[in-house]
Amino acid sequence: MTSIITKAPLWFVIFCLTAGFAYSFIMYRKDKQFSETAKYIIKIMFSLRFLSVSIISFLLLSPIFKTISTTIEKPILIFAQDNSESVADKDTAVYKKKIAEIIGEFEKKYEVKKFTFGEEVRNEKTYDFTDKETDISELIADAESKYYNRNVGALILASDGLYNKGNNPIYASENINFPIYTIAQGDTTVKKDIILSDIKHNKIAFLNNKYPIQAVVFSNKMKGKTSNITLYLNNKKLFTEKIIIDKDIFSKKIDFEIPANETGVQQIKLVIDKTEGELTSKNNSKTVIVEVIAGKQKILILANAPHPDISAIRQALKTNRNFETEFYTVKKFNKNIKEYNLVILHDVPSRRNSATSILAELIKSNIPVLHIIGKQSYTSNFNKLKSGLKIIHKNHAFDNTQGEFNKNFSLFELDNNIKDFVEQAPPLLSPFGNYSVSGNNSILFYRQIKRISTKNPLFMFHSGIDGKKTAVITGEGIWRWRIYDFKEHENHYLFNELINKTIQYLTLQINKERFKVNSEKIIPENREIIFDAQVYNKSYELINKDDVSLQITDSTGKVYDYIFDKIGKSYSLNAGIFPSGTYKWKSETLIDDKKTSKTGEFTVLEINIELANTVANHKLLYQLSSNSGGKMYYPKDMKNLITEINNNKNVVPVSYSETKTENILNMKIIFFVILTLLSAEWFLRKYNGGY
Repeated sequence: MTSIITKAPLWFVIFCLTAGFAYSFIMYRKDKQFSETAKYIIKIMFSLRFLSVSIISFLLLSPIFKTISTTIEKPILIFAQDNSESVADKDTAVYKKKIAEIIGEFEKKYEVKKFTFGEEVRNEKTYDFTDKETDISELIADAESKYYNRNVGALILASDGLYNKGNNPIYASENINFPIYTIAQGDTTVKKDIILSDIKHNKIAFLNNKYPIQAVVFSNKMKGKTSNITLYLNNKKLFTEKIIIDKDIFSKKIDFEIPANETGVQQIKLVIDKTEGELTSKNNSKTVIVEVIAGKQKILILANAPHPDISAIRQALKTNRNFETEFYTVKKFNKNIKEYNLVILHDVPSRRNSATSILAELIKSNIPVLHIIGKQSYTSNFNKLKSGLKIIHKNHAFDNTQGEFNKNFSLFELDNNIKDFVEQAPPLLSPFGNYSVSGNNSILFYRQIKRISTKNPLFMFHSGIDGKKTAVITGEGIWRWRIYDFKEHENHYLFNELINKTIQYLTLQINKERFKVNSEKIIPENREIIFDAQVYNKSYELINKDDVSLQITDSTGKVYDYIFDKIGKSYSLNAGIFPSGTYKWKSETLIDDKKTSKTGEFTVLEINIELANTVANHKLLYQLSSNSGGKMYYPKDMKNLITEINNNKNVVPVSYSETKTENILNMKIIFFVILTLLSAEWFLRKYNGGY
């Protein structure tokens, strides 16, 4: 619907027409120039003048075109099929045919969006039930975000209710505003089976120690049976233990201790012997990887006095088994500073503790240092420590300073959530004054005072000429960040990650090799294997003039050949997905016309998580439907779902009205209409001898 509105009352149009008529009447009533001109020509010129003047007068009323358009949106039905291995059965073809028929019926009346889910949510119409994991919560969150503010009638979720990835779907569905109708697949009958349901282990162990492995064995309806569980270390049998099943519902934890006799990746495989009568033996084995490293990084925290910051840092570093921390005040420290891989100085040097001898040792050594500047710090002495930063502290005053992330920071990757977290976290107390940086510096967070960026460092890293690494936090109070993290997220993950990333970078030994190839050592079988490589010239600058090749060899001796892609000044390669097993690789390139090579290996782990539970969880599906206002159906009753949704009074089309306004003065066509009218009148006047 279109209408015209004006600032003045619309009846003012009468005055516009009157003005046009009066102007034309006066102009053509007794004009002697046209005494011999035909009367119809005079009437045409009169009309042209009348129209042009009337339109121009009308424009003075500021007219606006108002258009109201109505759009009717069909209800959206989201159909999501669980594509994981646990859903597949012998009647798959029949099930697919029934689903196709139901979707066909729905498409006559609704807008149907089809998805599959498992390892990830995909916008696909077909499914093969091959996904190794199931994440139902991601599907619900994805449906909510993709169709926010749309007319979603219902989510139809076909699954066995088993999930092994992501959050509890019940919690994920709490905020949705559409019903979930579930199609309950799978079998809830408890069958005879022995399952190696889990292996608990540490990802890292230390050389010459023993590390624990715990197997969790579960069985149904196998009372009176016996079996054996065997542990293989790098494909060699290490331990065997007998399992005596004395209950119909049986569960047992079995502990092993593995010697870490050499560094590198150790593959541990646990296998339960197949027992007569059990459903399947595919869930009787699991493989895990443990990396054995030479030893822990020793970190010294040296402080002017006890402080909550120190506790916060120590708590964060406890989450990394590769770090071992010791804490001393300057007065009580009597050890050799060279025993440590990193030193954290809190309020050192201070006015009361200059720590001259300790700092002199640190300056001479190549030990990386993290400085935390606080209220007790003596900045005049700090400025002598070759940290890449000098602070001229004025009037002993302090600022409440928040962080602003430096988008150009590139020393290591930080999760976007950490960046946002620091920018929103409580301020640190930092010295008021002039800050100047020098040398090879990289600022992670700038100082931000009352939301105004200073471009001075709050958190910075420095690399000396000798390669020594230094970091400086120019404020105390990071313990508040830890508390804030828990308040916002009910955990300390972001704070711990920031501290650990910082310490890992500082303790990482610089590798000056001119050819580097990197890849993950442990990859699940459903993930692509990514390699990256770097080549450096004599000035240790990145180059990628020559090709870099890669050969991957499996356990049978089969070789896969690749050439790296050149990305920027580096190299990258996506080798794709490999079956489970251990693979060796060799990479070659030319440096100064000489062939250079690197070797390594990686392990692809088999994922049997979908087989760890063979009993469908229809209770979860019923709860999802009930909580959201939907219903649960079994595949044999699926046609009733059509009737149910068709009868749902909330699943109806929605009409949206959109109003658009446009000022007629801005319409080019009006200008050309007026120009045409005046030009036509001018032409007739000239042609007939007028002026």
